[in-house]
Amino acid sequence: MDTLKGHMLLDWLRTPEADPPKVAGLWGEVAHRVKRVQILKDRQIEQEQARLAQFLSAIDASPNGVMMLDEGEQITWISSNAALHFGLDPKRDLMQRVTNLVRQPAFVRYLAAGEYGEAVKCAKAGGNGGHLLIQVQRYGDGNQKVVISQDITERERADTMRRDFVANVSHEIRTPLTVLSGFIETMGALPLTEVERKRVIELMSQQAERMQTLVADLLILAQIEGSPMPPPDRWVRADRLMQRIESDARGLSRERHPMQFTLDEQGQHGEIAGVESEWLSAMGNLVSNAIRYTPEGGHIHVRWVNLPDGGGEFSVKDGGIGIAQEHIPRLTERFYRVDGSRSRETGGTGLGLSIVKHVVQRHGGELRISSEPGKGSTFTLTVPAARVRLSA
Repeated sequence: MDTLKGHMLLDWLRTPEADPPKVAGLWGEVAHRVKRVQILKDRQIEQEQARLAQFLSAIDASPNGVMMLDEGEQITWISSNAALHFGLDPKRDLMQRVTNLVRQPAFVRYLAAGEYGEAVKCAKAGGNGGHLLIQVQRYGDGNQKVVISQDITERERADTMRRDFVANVSHEIRTPLTVLSGFIETMGALPLTEVERKRVIELMSQQAERMQTLVADLLILAQIEGSPMPPPDRWVRADRLMQRIESDARGLSRERHPMQFTLDEQGQHGEIAGVESEWLSAMGNLVSNAIRYTPEGGHIHVRWVNLPDGGGEFSVKDGGIGIAQEHIPRLTERFYRVDGSRSRETGGTGLGLSIVKHVVQRHGGELRISSEPGKGSTFTLTVPAARVRLSA
């Protein structure tokens, strides 16, 4: 009898998925205890699998890419960001040798060399000019590897912009400084007539003013760039802004341009929320640019209207030389000039439209530019409805 029970228990142990045999006595107790151990083991396995899934989910949420390789450099797991970085499929490409799929020469050499003290830079998949910083680390018994990738495209773009910015500022300041130094040397070394001395001093004053304008624009940019959006609880009348802008514009034009400043009926009672000095700077920059780039006698039309959706619109239409379409997307870049020599002749710093863009963005608005060579340009600044109201 005991032998029969033993055989029943042995058959069950060979197929533990089934229920244990219902036998009495010692063999029944053994079956019960084995089943309990089996249940506990299954629970432990489920818990470990849940923890592993949670861990991999956390890694997958990382902005960095993570790819795991076995001793044969086959992909055993890959995060969604790593798949995006390397142009892989997280499921289809599992258990494929990584160098058969990722053929960037720098990465292949780096992986084969086995020296992973430093990261390596590689091109990002897709051929869009992006770059990755890749670091490999050994783990487990030392034959397994984890590949960590970081998209450094934006960082490199920011570094390039910073270098270009420093180079542009240095160039913009160096030019008037060189002129000033030359005039100072001339005044000290050569006997000048009174007329010549006055002319030299006038030119020196112009160059000093140019540097002061550049520094002032840089300070404005530093103040507004990256600053939080101002709360919509400070209001300024639209007609008051227009009056100040018109006064400054007519002084700059000196009656060389026919100018028209208009407000619609609602605009005459409209108010704009935000920082008054920033609105003046943005609107004033658009008008002064129109004056600088419009030949004498060319018409300039400045207007403010309240829009049907409750917002507002400030626009400047000039009779200038116009701008080719390929330049328009880059006009708000710092120091970008369509014609550098002409910009300097007219006193521009190359920062005006960048200031306008940042002011508008800080107030939730938008800057639109339309132009055609030989037919002038129109710069339109829109203000959202939340920042426009009619005065009581």
